[in-house]
Amino acid sequence: MSTTTVSNLSVIQSLTAALQQQKASLATLSEQLASSKKYSNLTDYTASEARTLINLQASATQKQAYINVITTVSTNLSVYDATLTDLEEITSQARSLANNNPTYSADVALNVVTQTNSYLKSVTVDLNQELNGRCLYAGSRYDIQPVQDLSTLPSSTIPDPADVPTTDPALPSYDTEYVDSSSTSEAAYTTDRATIDSGYVVDYGMTSNNVAFQQLVAGLRYLQAAGNATDAATYSTYMNQASTMLASAMTSLQTLHTTIANNMNTMSSQKTAQEASISSLTDQVADIQQVDTTQVAVEITTLEALLQASYSATGSILNMSIVNYL
Repeated sequence: MSTTTVSNLSVIQSLTAALQQQKASLATLSEQLASSKKYSNLTDYTASEARTLINLQASATQKQAYINVITTVSTNLSVYDATLTDLEEITSQARSLANNNPTYSADVALNVVTQTNSYLKSVTVDLNQELNGRCLYAGSRYDIQPVQDLSTLPSSTIPDPADVPTTDPALPSYDTEYVDSSSTSEAAYTTDRATIDSGYVVDYGMTSNNVAFQQLVAGLRYLQAAGNATDAATYSTYMNQASTMLASAMTSLQTLHTTIANNMNTMSSQKTAQEASISSLTDQVADIQQVDTTQVAVEITTLEALLQASYSATGSILNMSIVNYL
């Protein structure tokens, strides 16, 4: 083999290696252009970049988990909000019924008991609200409707005004699990809470034995008892008790409603904050991963021209090498 042949072989090998490298570079650039990312595989990044990407993506995933929790809590709060609006309206109407009918007569009493029974049925429905198969006012007794039909409770279970409200763990007489005055349930007093950011826990749940609801139910039951009265004295006594308890219930309900409204605002602001954080994290990921597609397109055009020139040069040398053997 001549020196010229050896030399040409060396050049050909060098050009072939260059061609392979250029083809690999072109493939990488084409993938970058298609995906707008530097690499599809995390291992292709530097160790520092890979760690940063993992941390950023983990943070974004956690932020999204918080948003999912906030969305669920917000849905529950919307039900609470609607329920409280209805209960406040019932309380207002019941107070008007009590205040506008101070004097006993059989017809007045009949009207009072009829309307009050309607209020009690509505409150029963409100406090037994379910969402996605879960009773929202039952504490941690998720599959139990916490309130009996309030309109049908026996008069013997009407509480003394001094006994309203009962406190944890004693159950009010209208609770589904109430048997007698010794009935208790810590689960009935367990309120829901949620973590909506690192170290940020919000208590947002309500239970059917909340002070406001106990006062409302007691006030309505006194009103019902007044409607069932058969004499003026009994009627007047129960009417006064109903009016007093309903006034307290309205104040408590409004306070409770304010708490729910504040929690709704908190959820909204936290969702906005989490979304902003995710956007920022996404931008940081993009700073590491993304490429300038315009620049990549220019590099592809340049590399394609270079590759074509390399093919031509290699072809010419191969032809020359073949001539040497002829």
